[in-house]
Amino acid sequence: MVSDDGPALMTNPMKTENVTSRTASMWGLVAFALSLPVDIAVSHFVDPGRGRAAGIALGLTILSIRVFWYLRKQVWFWITIAALTIFHVVLIFVVPWTMRSFPSPALWPVGIADFAAVCGCVKLCEKLMSRSGGADSPA
Repeated sequence: MVSDDGPALMTNPMKTENVTSRTASMWGLVAFALSLPVDIAVSHFVDPGRGRAAGIALGLTILSIRVFWYLRKQVWFWITIAALTIFHVVLIFVVPWTMRSFPSPALWPVGIADFAAVCGCVKLCEKLMSRSGGADSPA
């Protein structure tokens, strides 16, 4: 079932009543599949710790974009996502993400906090843009 906007799954805003365990699992697999090549490439060319951190950051960013997919037509949304992605890239290269100092179980709280921070930033921008009339609204 494909519409003009793309697959039917992506045209509906992700609301609580639309989320099933099947769609959540599918989006988890999509995020994993898209972030795995980044993980492998960064692990190979830079180091394994940074590769794992880059893969996790990308996967969580993909999931946060999916959470706020109903904002996809807003320019400020993509500017916010781009700024947060640049911040993540800088953080991945500045912090020494060694396998010894950040083992996999230690990254769970960091990943959850990161996901919450990204969602919080997007929600704050959404609130600020709705208060000011938004960048995309006609004057």
